[in-house]
Amino acid sequence: MKIQAQSSLLLRQALQKAAKCIDSKTAIAILSNVLLTQRKEDGKFFFVSATTDSELIIPAPLSIVEGSFNEDVVLPITSLLSLLSTLPADCVVTMDLSQDKDRCLNIEYCTQNGENVKKGNVSLVYFSAEAFPRAAQPDNASLHISLPMVTFSNVLSHAGKFVSDSDLRPVMRCLCIDVAEDRSEVTFVASNGHVLIKLIHTNNPETGGSNFFRSGTPGKILVYSCFFKTLSVFDDCEDIDIEANESMVRFTSGDDITFVCKKAEGQYPNYNSVIPRNNPYKVTVDKRELANVVKRVALFSSESSNLIVLKKDGMFLDISAQDLDFNMSANDQVLITDGTCPEGHSIGFKASSLLDVLAPIPSDTVTLHLSDPSRAGVVTANESSPRALTLLMPMILND
Repeated sequence: MKIQAQSSLLLRQALQKAAKCIDSKTAIAILSNVLLTQRKEDGKFFFVSATTDSELIIPAPLSIVEGSFNEDVVLPITSLLSLLSTLPADCVVTMDLSQDKDRCLNIEYCTQNGENVKKGNVSLVYFSAEAFPRAAQPDNASLHISLPMVTFSNVLSHAGKFVSDSDLRPVMRCLCIDVAEDRSEVTFVASNGHVLIKLIHTNNPETGGSNFFRSGTPGKILVYSCFFKTLSVFDDCEDIDIEANESMVRFTSGDDITFVCKKAEGQYPNYNSVIPRNNPYKVTVDKRELANVVKRVALFSSESSNLIVLKKDGMFLDISAQDLDFNMSANDQVLITDGTCPEGHSIGFKASSLLDVLAPIPSDTVTLHLSDPSRAGVVTANESSPRALTLLMPMILND
């Protein structure tokens, strides 16, 4: 049986996507490879890669040129990628899978230069698919939503920075996707104990949202951060559908990409209860100016603490840092455009955390909601969609 790809580049790109779901440290040898399967309804081929907790299905740019595909096979993805990386993009690749017990995979590739056709071939071994585990599909989904991929991609890139890496509370190693009971909005939450980020996407297209709700009962979906890398295969898709039942979560797109993973167990904390609602002081500043000043001043902060100090100084927010070990210090200012804050009020933050907090905020200005130096600060966007709120724990200042 022979199958063919008209472009070695497209074949390589498909295998590279499939590789995102392969654990290089897996103890199960068969999972270091990729399964080739065919959808019987339309004859379309797919690559399937997996871990013990997840499965990724990627369309394969292959078609049958001789014989018939009678059973799934497992291909050596590392060897295939190594070969394809050396071939010209327009190279035609033909794979001949022998049906005998030797399971020989003969690969022929050819390129054309004018009237001359150059051929080469490689011989490998493929494997039986009997031992390759397949994930159960969450066919009876209790919740189904659909989001613009650009929205979900931004959530993963920004909120992903604040997911905890501690094994003490596994549920905190997750992104929480929380659909409101009235289906008016979906909230994405992540926290590492020092920073909490909350991004809100509405179901109103007129305010930058989308009609995201499809079916089921509103609730929470918890996705482990270890799956974020694999979810990047959807980056070029227009939309992404998310379905969940009690044990599994399935992500799909109109491009026939499917990712199924284990749903995190446990109860996610009541994140709204830890967000201060009555911080008395507010300072509104230009987001870009604040970020630039923080970057500049932080260059001269202590390498161990990365501490910067924010202090109200007339119509400016004074930002300073010092490194006593190397006798360095810096001071700069950001214009306050609005707010109420007593003169001389100060609070300390870790510079890198403040910069990470500012990054996902879409508006040109941000408002810092502050209280005494020992209480968490809250940073909010001044635009309606997506609504962004981050809680940032302060660093203790030595008077």
